[in-house]
Amino acid sequence: MKKTTKLLTAMLVTSSLLGAGAASAFTDIQEEKPLQMVKELQSKGIIQGISADKFAPSKTITTAQAVQMIVNAAGLEVQPNFTGRSFDSVPKDAWFAEAVNIAAQNGLSVSADMKWNEPITREGFATLLSEAIQKTGNYPVIMMYLHVADEDLMKEESRGAVQFLLLTKIAKLDANDKFHPTKSLSRIEAAELVYNSIRFIEEHQKNMIPEEPAQSEPDVSTSVVKVDESQNKVTVTKEDLPNPGYGIKITSVDYVSDTEAVIYFKVVQPDPDKMYPQVISKSSDDVLVPSKYTKITVKAAGTLDSAK
Repeated sequence: MKKTTKLLTAMLVTSSLLGAGAASAFTDIQEEKPLQMVKELQSKGIIQGISADKFAPSKTITTAQAVQMIVNAAGLEVQPNFTGRSFDSVPKDAWFAEAVNIAAQNGLSVSADMKWNEPITREGFATLLSEAIQKTGNYPVIMMYLHVADEDLMKEESRGAVQFLLLTKIAKLDANDKFHPTKSLSRIEAAELVYNSIRFIEEHQKNMIPEEPAQSEPDVSTSVVKVDESQNKVTVTKEDLPNPGYGIKITSVDYVSDTEAVIYFKVVQPDPDKMYPQVISKSSDDVLVPSKYTKITVKAAGTLDSAK
């Protein structure tokens, strides 16, 4: 998980979303709430007007501008030991080249066939934003499905991202329960999504519980998030699984003292009847633990057969 200070510092970096403008009232935004939201984002250097008094709220955002904005807002950085460019489709001297490289290195679903200078769709922005937010921490989300009337228009890979943004109240549906996934995204829509994302991250970062040092399995990380006064959610992530068919499952929790809990997990084997790409993958599982247990140790407890 990125450190909070690192995230907030990145949010203060001037985004190259669109042209620069002075920090003043925008005459082309009439409603008070959107105006205050845009001015706050502008004051943090996240978005800018196209002139001293114009924001152009209905102007569309390109894919390149969206990637740059999201990378900056989430505080994503170049990964160690990475050299070269991610895609030949991005000119090495393009203003957005570094942002695309960073997005690719951090696992965001950018691809070589993206039309960088064309407007991004609502589902495209939602996918990248959801992925970037989840790089900043493991956040508690109620596991439920929200009906989206035009979900059939979405790409399969976008549906989970849209559900995440809806469940966290970062995004919302219209009066007819539609998301309009294939429509272009406007500047004011992007500003609202980013504004809501920042508020979500800041609110939940306050509830992140520092872990006391403990001996855990190699290549396993944990995060602890406050659920309420009596319990925390502990998420265990194993980083070095051979392919996406593997997973992990928490099998038990042993409370060994008044403050220490030992969490046991098993590696779930892949389905032998399926083919998986041979790429190093990770998997997570979580469990609720009483809040008085502030020292968490994670241990492996063997393997489980796949559930077909």
